[in-house]
Amino acid sequence: MGEHEEPEGYEGEVTVVVDGVTSTARAALGARFDPLAGSVVWSGRVAARVAPRTRLEITTPQGSSVAEATETDPWGNTRVTGVGRPPFRVELLDEVGG
Repeated sequence: MGEHEEPEGYEGEVTVVVDGVTSTARAALGARFDPLAGSVVWSGRVAARVAPRTRLEITTPQGSSVAEATETDPWGNTRVTGVGRPPFRVELLDEVGG
């Protein structure tokens, strides 16, 4: 991915599991390779209220991954971050089979 390209991502409905409780919500998620961390970092927001520092599983039609809630934005969405394979396709990872 070139230095000025947009990050890859997913926008749409997701399933969210927090402490064994499943719900659906809309999400906007993006991923990028972080050369300092040496891995893919993904983040975004989910239209669900989750307490900061809570781990949650996010599932899209393309896959599942675990993230951590970081904060609630002014509109009531939860900002999340994850490291490693995100719950959506990322061309860079698909090319190397990661």
